[in-house]
Amino acid sequence: MSLEKFAAWFVFSLLALFIAGCDNSLEPLDKDTGVYSVYGTLDLNKDTNEIRVRDLNVPFTEEATTEIDATVTLENLNTGFEEALNFERFFEAGVYHHNFLVTQNIEANTAYQLTVTRSDGEQVTLTTTTPTYPAPVAEPVNEQCYTPVEVTFDPVYESTIAFFIEFQARDVRKTRLGPYVIRNNSESANEAATYTFTPVDLMKMVPGTLGRYRCTDLVIPQFEFYYAHYSPGFYESIIDNPFDAFESTQRFGAYYEDQLIIPIDDSRVCPPDCVR
Repeated sequence: MSLEKFAAWFVFSLLALFIAGCDNSLEPLDKDTGVYSVYGTLDLNKDTNEIRVRDLNVPFTEEATTEIDATVTLENLNTGFEEALNFERFFEAGVYHHNFLVTQNIEANTAYQLTVTRSDGEQVTLTTTTPTYPAPVAEPVNEQCYTPVEVTFDPVYESTIAFFIEFQARDVRKTRLGPYVIRNNSESANEAATYTFTPVDLMKMVPGTLGRYRCTDLVIPQFEFYYAHYSPGFYESIIDNPFDAFESTQRFGAYYEDQLIIPIDDSRVCPPDCVR
């Protein structure tokens, strides 16, 4: 499973709703409901990020969306560096869409402020704090199937980690388990997030094998740990309240994706693997 596919899994609802077909008969929203609809994700692993902005007070028609009255800036609140974002426009589903491009390096554990300003001074301001970027540690590794393995992210502060576990057993398709979610609600330093699993328990979950498989059945003696680490509340906002481009909602957050390979000793264990 590629990291690109993994990313799509976690943000599919967000992206799909944002670029879904448009009802061009919709009337402009009243000013009290909002000025702009904003969807922006800051990926710590990307050189360029995109911030989608729509004016909620013009009809969603080709003519009305040709231009957008918006100036967008992104400020690193830790350093004070502020970037004025250029934009690119594309046409889809009968309307024009405007993506504002973030080219500055996005740093871990850093506060960012996004400001969208109309020519008359009306503004929308959103902030997020990027997640930390700890190297996860799995202990112990290269141990037998019945030894629990603890995966630790340290530090994580206030954030969410969502992940899949993949492995390949003989005679069946690759198994993917998850998503699993670790939430850390603490803002204090030195907070760690952990997940513990026992390999044999995962092997019992191989579909169609009635729980008979053990680590001796692994094609490659390893588990692949694919994860995404989200800024506070961002994952929850995607899953629990999908973004709607036609409503006066804003969605702004940060994340990154990575993977961890956990080697396993697939030697037969006596007992119980010697008796089958």
